[in-house]
Amino acid sequence: MALTKAYKVETDAIAHGSLTTSSTHAIGTAPAHSVVIACGATCTEAATIGGANAVEFGTAGDADLICTGDINAAKTLNATTVSTNTNAQYFDTATVINAKTAGSNAPTGGAFKFWMVVQPLSATRAADEVDRDYLA
Repeated sequence: MALTKAYKVETDAIAHGSLTTSSTHAIGTAPAHSVVIACGATCTEAATIGGANAVEFGTAGDADLICTGDINAAKTLNATTVSTNTNAQYFDTATVINAKTAGSNAPTGGAFKFWMVVQPLSATRAADEVDRDYLA
């Protein structure tokens, strides 16, 4: 059996009218015994933003639990902002991960997809098994 691979979960494109100040959007569920490696946003329609808009990636109880990324830095078509998980948060139970926009500078045009990269682990917080072919 091989090591379980990391995978990406993303939202549908969210248009500027729904990206209001302090709006929260569920990206997906990190399964039990997993860690979110990175989060980010990809611009699917060129956006108009008046300044920095630091999107917080985390849970309902802690909006910036995982990381923060600025969608203003990725407002051109197909641009991406990537934030790595600086807190290395391990999830014992299945947990919904959200993207929460900043309290200012809401987009007045454009659309974004929010995403996360999830790495499933075992209940011991380690890889279940190592595939020798991946080590070569």
